[in-house]
Amino acid sequence: MTAKIDLSKPKSRAIARATPQGKAKALAGSISALPAPKRRQRADLVGNSTFKFATKLSPLQAHDLVTEGLPVAAARELMASFHVLDRNAVLRAVGISERTLQRGKAAGKLLDANASDRAMRLAMVAEQAIDVLGSQAAAERWLSTPAMALDQRIPIDLLQSSEGADLVRTLLTRMDYGVYA
Repeated sequence: MTAKIDLSKPKSRAIARATPQGKAKALAGSISALPAPKRRQRADLVGNSTFKFATKLSPLQAHDLVTEGLPVAAARELMASFHVLDRNAVLRAVGISERTLQRGKAAGKLLDANASDRAMRLAMVAEQAIDVLGSQAAAERWLSTPAMALDQRIPIDLLQSSEGADLVRTLLTRMDYGVYA
């Protein structure tokens, strides 16, 4: 089996991406600075929702992004995209502090794997809620309101764990199909 070599890219750029420092540097800009093949057009990411970036990635791309670390700038964009949800509730769901967002702004830092996973989880659930409920405002209200099917728990509070996120995703799927019981 022979390896294909892409001569359209300068070698130094490809080598820089192959090193951990090169990957971190490529990710540090924002979501739009993701290295190929994760690179997406800004318009595709935003569309009607800032959360689409998480659903447009393949599972392996999402895994790579989480393990490498999501840029703090991307987390800041995610936080800024919520208009109805309480900022502190969103920060708790992602597992970071306001100070972490401030420190990472200037330095181009990356979130750790745990916070990156939580941010991706939040983005995926928010996008699913928008699809099911029809608008971002309705989705954010639903995420911040106790749900009877979740034993009167607030959906965004359950996003702190993968098990809680599964419960919220399952409920959204049931709502989409009209199965509440």
